[in-house]
Amino acid sequence: MQHNEADQSLAVERYLLGDMTTAEVAQFEEHLFICTDCAEAVKTGVAFVENARAVFREPLAHRGREATKIGLRWQPTPWWKQLLAPAFLPALAALALVCVAGYQQLVVIHGLRTQLAEATAPQPLASFAVHAVSRSAPQSIIVPAKVRFFSLYFDVAEENASGYSCSILDGTGSVKFTEHLLPAKPETGGVLTLLIGRSGLPEGNYTLVVSVDSAHATEVGRYPFKIEYQ
Repeated sequence: MQHNEADQSLAVERYLLGDMTTAEVAQFEEHLFICTDCAEAVKTGVAFVENARAVFREPLAHRGREATKIGLRWQPTPWWKQLLAPAFLPALAALALVCVAGYQQLVVIHGLRTQLAEATAPQPLASFAVHAVSRSAPQSIIVPAKVRFFSLYFDVAEENASGYSCSILDGTGSVKFTEHLLPAKPETGGVLTLLIGRSGLPEGNYTLVVSVDSAHATEVGRYPFKIEYQ
C-alpha cells in the first residue's frame, strides 16, 4: 500500500473505526512500518478518541450519581479495560508495531551496523613463533591491547603429508578447538600459521598439538605456550 492510496481511501480513519477487512488491515499495518505520516496520524487519532471519551465520561459519571440516589450503583470502568475495548485494539496493535519498528531501527539495526563496521575495519595482526616441547617453562605470548586476532606460526618437518590437524589443549588437557591446515608451501620453508581469535582463548597455559591427517592421526609436534593479554 502506498501513502497516496492510504490517504485517498481514508485508511487511517477506517483503521481506527475497525471498518477494514482482514486483508486491508494486514496491508495497512505493513504500511505503518515505512510511513511515518500514517503512523503519526494513527497515534493522533488514538489520542483524539481518548480525549473524546474523557469529555463524555463526566456526564456519564453525573448520571451515575443520580442513579445511585434511586438505589443503583454505578462503577466506573478502569482505564486499562477501556483500552482493551474492541474499537481500540487495532489502534493499540498499530502503536505496538510502530514501537517495535522504532526499537529495531534505533537500537538493533544501529548495533548491528556498529559491530559490522568494527569487524570489517582494518586492524593490526600480531604473530608469534611457538617452539616444540622443551623442559623449560612454556613461552609467554603477550597479545597487545585492541588486537582481536593473532597468529601462531611453527615448523613441521614431515614429508608427503596431505595436511595437518592442529588442536589447542588447555591446562587440563581439554581440547578447546581443532583446525585442519594444508601442507606448507615450499617458499615458506615448512612453516605453518594458525589464526586465533582473542575471544576464543582466555589467559592461561595451552599446548598446540599437531598431527598428520591420516587414518592413524600421527602426532608430529607439541608446542606449549602461555597467553597473556594487555
